[in-house]
Amino acid sequence: MRINRLWIRLDSGMTVVSVSRKDIQYMQLCLAASQIFSTCGKRQYSAVLVDELGHVVGMGYNGGPSGFTHCKDGGCPRLLENSPNGSSYENCFSIHAEANAFLHSDYSSKPTKLYVNGPPCFSCAKLICNSTIKDVFYLADENYLDWPKIQVFFNSKNIQCWDLTKWLHQN
Repeated sequence: MRINRLWIRLDSGMTVVSVSRKDIQYMQLCLAASQIFSTCGKRQYSAVLVDELGHVVGMGYNGGPSGFTHCKDGGCPRLLENSPNGSSYENCFSIHAEANAFLHSDYSSKPTKLYVNGPPCFSCAKLICNSTIKDVFYLADENYLDWPKIQVFFNSKNIQCWDLTKWLHQN
C-alpha cells in the first residue's frame, strides 16, 4: 500500500496542511517543461491541468502567439521596455502558461487542479475562476505585489491556493 500524503505540518493558523507526492511531481513537471518550452525572455512558466482522477488533461507554457517573433528573440515589449517583474502585464502579448493550458486541454474532463511554477496574474486568475479548478498550486514570487489581491479573488470563488515553494525545497 502506497501512502498518498507525504508531508503534514501545521500552518500559522494551526490547520493541518498536507501535500501529496503527486503535487510535488506535477510542480517538478512545470519546472522542467518551462525550461524546455517557454519562449519568454523574462520568466519561464509552465502550467499543468489535472482532473479529479489525477490525470494530466492539459499543459501550457508562456510564449508569443503562433507566427510572432519569440519574446526571447526580441519580440517582447516588456523585455524591450525593461518592465520590472511583477508589474502590469498590459504590455505583454505573450500567452500565459495557464491560458495555454486551458486552450490546449481536454476541458470536457473538468480539471480540478492547476499547477504553475509562479503565481497567476489577474488575467489568468479570471480564467481560473471561470473554470472547474478548485485548487491552484504555485511557487511564490516575493516580487509579485498583486498576489494578495489575487488570493482574495480566488477565495471569493472558494479556490484554494497552495504555495509549494517550501515543500519543493524539502524534497
